[in-house]
Amino acid sequence: MKILIYTFLEEDLAWKLKQHYIQDEIIQTKDRNIALKEVVDSDILILNIKDEEVIENGKKLKLIQTLSSGVDYLPLDLIKSRNIILCNTAGIHSGHMSEYAISSMILLARNLHVAIRNQTKHIWNQQLDQHEIAGSTIGILGLGSIGKELARKANFMGMKVVGIRKHPKKMENVDEVYSIDDIDKLIKQSDYIVNLLPLTKETEKIINKEFFEKMKNTACLINMGRGPTTDQKAMYEALINKTIRGVVSDVFFMEPLEENSLLWDLENLVITPHICGFVSNYMDKAIKVIKPNLDMIHEEKQAELINQVDLKLGY
Repeated sequence: MKILIYTFLEEDLAWKLKQHYIQDEIIQTKDRNIALKEVVDSDILILNIKDEEVIENGKKLKLIQTLSSGVDYLPLDLIKSRNIILCNTAGIHSGHMSEYAISSMILLARNLHVAIRNQTKHIWNQQLDQHEIAGSTIGILGLGSIGKELARKANFMGMKVVGIRKHPKKMENVDEVYSIDDIDKLIKQSDYIVNLLPLTKETEKIINKEFFEKMKNTACLINMGRGPTTDQKAMYEALINKTIRGVVSDVFFMEPLEENSLLWDLENLVITPHICGFVSNYMDKAIKVIKPNLDMIHEEKQAELINQVDLKLGY
């Protein structure tokens, strides 16, 4: 069996897999030309790079295994038409992404982003507002594996937790669970809203002008879901007009964020370059999902694959 790993990540997944699959040909590359050539006779493609032509060239592909939880960057109709199984790595991000959300809330509560900017200007200002997240309300948009872990940590830190779930049901560490139709109930009471939503027709630009207008003017958004779930123009206007207090955003409608974007200069916006989903030991986490799936493909037990994506739903 031939496995092609097409990723911009430097961590050597090929070497890790070769310890288990000595008989297989395993190639890892970030070079598009190499990927286009090697995918032609590959059985399995592991990737996190948007490249429809690479997938189109993979005429023998049985399985596409992403190194991401989101799959909206892939040509799902093409994958479906070719009867290729698609699996993601949902579940491996819950620890480090929930930490990103917690750290972002603390940063905003203590105005650390302002202090850091003051440092670069040699400004000593002891009048910065200082708050705590304990006693405040966090609204989690998306109570999947990351949302559940974030709820646990937020609850432990003394926050009230409310959240959105496609099919609402009582959940541990969550005070109220709403459907997406009741999102207004979450927006109006939340001091911090954490966006973990996948990108679907239902969620595209769900965080829009009306959404920001319903938020408390003291509330903050931590934007970690897919970029197109947020109307970027509406976010800019909410920040420039101080409709809300602040935003930490790791994702954007178009990436990379344009060099001349007006967002760069906003004092109440913290920008990170789509990094919250990755950590130094990412492949060690990913292999815990990937290896069982490769084992199933070797044993032709496809019904038992982990994290198989519903190609109609898109997640």
